[in-house]
Amino acid sequence: MPSAPLGGRSFSRPSAAYVLRGWLVVFAASLAVYAATANRGPQWQDSGHFILSIYTDQLVNPLGLALSHPLHHWLGRLALALHFAEPSYAITLVSSLGAALAVANVFGCVCYLTSSRAAAAFAAISLGVAHTFWHLATTTEVYTLSAALLAGECWCLAAFLRERRRGFLWAAMLLNGLGLANHLQAVLTTPVLAVVVLAALATRRLRWDAAAVGVLLWITGSLPYTALVAREIAATGDWASTLRSALMGEAGRYGQNVLNFHPSLRILAVSVGFTVLCFPNLLIPAALAGLARARSVGIEPAIRRALLAGLLIHAAFVCRYSVIDQHTFFLPTYVLLAVFGGIGAAYVLRWPARQSAPIAAIGVILLASTPVLYALTPSIARHFDVLRDLARHKPYRDDYVYLFSPWGCADRSAQIMSEEALRLAGAGGLILVEDPMAIEAIEFAALRSGLAGLEVRSLPSRRPASLAKRQQVFREAADAAARRAVVLVPANMDDPLPDGLALRREGDLFVVIGPAS
Repeated sequence: MPSAPLGGRSFSRPSAAYVLRGWLVVFAASLAVYAATANRGPQWQDSGHFILSIYTDQLVNPLGLALSHPLHHWLGRLALALHFAEPSYAITLVSSLGAALAVANVFGCVCYLTSSRAAAAFAAISLGVAHTFWHLATTTEVYTLSAALLAGECWCLAAFLRERRRGFLWAAMLLNGLGLANHLQAVLTTPVLAVVVLAALATRRLRWDAAAVGVLLWITGSLPYTALVAREIAATGDWASTLRSALMGEAGRYGQNVLNFHPSLRILAVSVGFTVLCFPNLLIPAALAGLARARSVGIEPAIRRALLAGLLIHAAFVCRYSVIDQHTFFLPTYVLLAVFGGIGAAYVLRWPARQSAPIAAIGVILLASTPVLYALTPSIARHFDVLRDLARHKPYRDDYVYLFSPWGCADRSAQIMSEEALRLAGAGGLILVEDPMAIEAIEFAALRSGLAGLEVRSLPSRRPASLAKRQQVFREAADAAARRAVVLVPANMDDPLPDGLALRREGDLFVVIGPAS
């Protein structure tokens, strides 16, 4: 169906084959890049936890149901069952797969909306090479799978609003339910779907039985999580505590963050900095053009409103969600920005060639140079001592590489730390791990090593309330050093604080010799 002409030219809706061919190329290329740059060993903090919990089949997070991600968990278990790669790498490839699907779905959505493969490629590549996105695609995380489901949901919702075919709405509702099964952030677009359904019912463009099918599909998609919550309620009989755990973690520990209305300016400033690092190209200007000129590209009002609502809801939520890794929660916002960026690119590409060609050339050059910039970013940040007061000094980890290099393969510090700890401890040894961000990497490596009698223990924190227990562990370690190898993995390799212990430094780790003389 032809749309209004722009700049003397008209355009028509693309065929399914036209979109699918581009989708397949983008998916295959993205997956190859992410798989090649993915981390292949044990990893730090949440990534280390996901690898260990999937490997040991621990579905429920000890910190609460809200931190359990069953869809990601079961996909990780499937990856392990296929035996095609070393376990930690196989699990990480679930992130790479999710990222490749997200990039391809953004391409498909923009291509469907604008009939422009060039604009769709611009949107997809802009998202695909974005710093945070690339980092999460090459480490074990749940966010790229959420991005894939959201991008697919936007595509299907746009198709329903344009063509009024109920199958597209059903697909969008199923994808949203699956998003909930992966991460609770997916429910932020559920109200958008609800409004679309209610509006379609009110205008008789959707029958009640068709809406009911959509609801059933949403419930079906959400079952990996909602069934987990129901099972917990049935087991404990405690509705209130279970629902609090399902929404805000154990004992509502993240309730203050979820319900926060006073954003941390410091954390938000860091997130803004990462956003600039993610898009050192024309994506943001293109997104602004897309927001302002979507109508000129033939995007229907209902589609514009739905996509804009999703963008504003996600942006508003994450900006006041004051957690230390806030920037990773911006991924859904980036997906929607990429869609609008593709719309903006399509608008510019419909200008006369003498106007659009220079802008297109600049866009291509900036996208091509983005990975080059990322290769230089750790050195640039080190030169300006950006982490002067923020570096963590974790064993074998270069924080500049860890934070500023987007590809997971660039940082092997968790793997090196784990291997060194196991080598020093040996069979029958004891490894004391002070850093909660490191222990699960070491536990995973210990399980894989098969060393008989090896014990890994978490060292009590340095908080005043834990000092007595910490000293007791140190006394036991001093006594044990006469019978077995005892290794200390500090949170800060330059400040182990081994009160009452004599230590011998081995690389970035410490071997306990005995009590201090």
